[in-house]
Amino acid sequence: MSTKPSPQIAPATALGQLLQEHPELPPVEWTVPRTHGVLKGALYADDHPFEVLRAYADVLGGSIRPDTSPGSEFESAGLRRRVHRLTATWRDVTVIVEATATVGLCGAQYLPGQLAEQRHQLDDAAAPGRWAVTA
Repeated sequence: MSTKPSPQIAPATALGQLLQEHPELPPVEWTVPRTHGVLKGALYADDHPFEVLRAYADVLGGSIRPDTSPGSEFESAGLRRRVHRLTATWRDVTVIVEATATVGLCGAQYLPGQLAEQRHQLDDAAAPGRWAVTA
């Protein structure tokens, strides 16, 4: 057995602290990969994914961007969906929270709260795949 500390300790500790210190945050599915030292959250089938991402961005900071990797846009129940990702560092741990949104319902006009107020930072509001908003 190795005496080297597990890379899961810091992310697991950060998750415990995050949930304890911010019980108002919406629930997401959390994972702590065994080798990367990263905390990952995923939101599935939510009606308001940007509200959830914004709630986490308000606490964690970081940036919310569409995922442009292959497979990040897909079809579900007859709708085109795209993965969006919040990436932040909290308590020296990289935190990634992902959510999917229906393509065409992810432009600036659908972004709640402070994100909607940052429309001037969008590359092209008519092309949801190109927008990027930093928190």
